Amino acid sequence: MTIERLYDTDTGAGIPDALYDHVVFPDPPSDRPYVFANMVATVDGKTLLEPNRTARDLGSDTDQRLLRRLEANADGIIVGATTLRSGPLIFAPRLWRMTLTTTGDLPLNNRFFTDAPERAVVFAPLSLPTGRASRINEVAKLRFVGDTAVDLPEALRIARNEFGIQTLALEGGAKLNGSFLENDLIDEMFLTVAPKLKGSSTLPTAIDGVGLPGGEHRALTLVSIYRDGDELYLRYRAQR
Repeated sequence: MTIERLYDTDTGAGIPDALYDHVVFPDPPSDRPYVFANMVATVDGKTLLEPNRTARDLGSDTDQRLLRRLEANADGIIVGATTLRSGPLIFAPRLWRMTLTTTGDLPLNNRFFTDAPERAVVFAPLSLPTGRASRINEVAKLRFVGDTAVDLPEALRIARNEFGIQTLALEGGAKLNGSFLENDLIDEMFLTVAPKLKGSSTLPTAIDGVGLPGGEHRALTLVSIYRDGDELYLRYRAQR
């Protein structure tokens, strides 16, 4: 791994090969964690090379190291149910790990749950089938937020107030990222640009879903750019 600094607004940035070892984030809002999204995508924006594969196929070993370094700067991780169903998810035991579901269709034998059941949290609406709620309660802390859909802002209030999470890593998938965007809950975006082209109108991008209405958008400020060979590591902060 040989990382080169191309641009960084942090005058105290350390050596490039220690990128993301110690990330300084602004203080979180009073009612929720500070949220940073972390994704890898091809140059044309695809986050998978084909259905039923994972993002690990996109990035280099350096990308995987930086992923773990960023997780080390967080108190918790949140992923969507589709990401959870894609295969084993392994996190440091100290990390809170959270997911959302409306149906209760979760792989409860995934290491996401079994490695640290006392740190696993599932957010679901009150309409969740009773039988599935009971099974989830056996392996995780189940919290009801919303009637028929997950109330994401309320879920983040619980993450902050009940579990003490001040910094939360959002690791997809694309629909969950879209929900965070639509609720204006993304404070920063870390994006690895893999030097690949894929195409396809059916594969997900970094953020999917309904999107913002009309010409509305969330403006970002570039914080830093690093590279390892032909792979780029971008950090953006949401303008507030």
